[in-house]
Amino acid sequence: MPISFTYVKESLIFSKRTFIYPGMLESGVQANDLEPVWTMQISERESTLCQGRNGPAIMTARMEGHRKDLAQFNYQGKMSSGGFDGTKLTWAFIDFEGRRYDWMAGIMQNCWKLEDDKGQTVANYIGMSRDFRLKGTVTFHTKVTESLIALIILSTRMLKYADVNLH
Repeated sequence: MPISFTYVKESLIFSKRTFIYPGMLESGVQANDLEPVWTMQISERESTLCQGRNGPAIMTARMEGHRKDLAQFNYQGKMSSGGFDGTKLTWAFIDFEGRRYDWMAGIMQNCWKLEDDKGQTVANYIGMSRDFRLKGTVTFHTKVTESLIALIILSTRMLKYADVNLH
């Protein structure tokens, strides 16, 4: 059974935080009475995934390269990397067990599918909404570890730069 999480931007105008809530929310207002599972704190080149609203950091990611086409991930002292694969035109990353995953663009650039190295769909990300606070929804289609959940959530930030690299 698929499990979904919705990205909701903090309502403060200049906030760099996005809260991740369970389920598929249709508006930012629905999140007002909920507690987030995670918080993504975003700066120009770094992102940190924290537990809950103000909890400890779980994973950090640093975007690198001129077009922000590379990323380094740190999870409990373990390092991994990801980036744009120009031959496949995908955003790929290696998990902490050494398996490769590829984000592939759908027909619309805001819809992405994540496949494992066997070609099975692991997750989908839809990054569009009419509500300015909703930033996207990720849906997991297979059972995944905590480290892979964190890696997938932080890797969706790379997709923001896909338009620059795909064209």
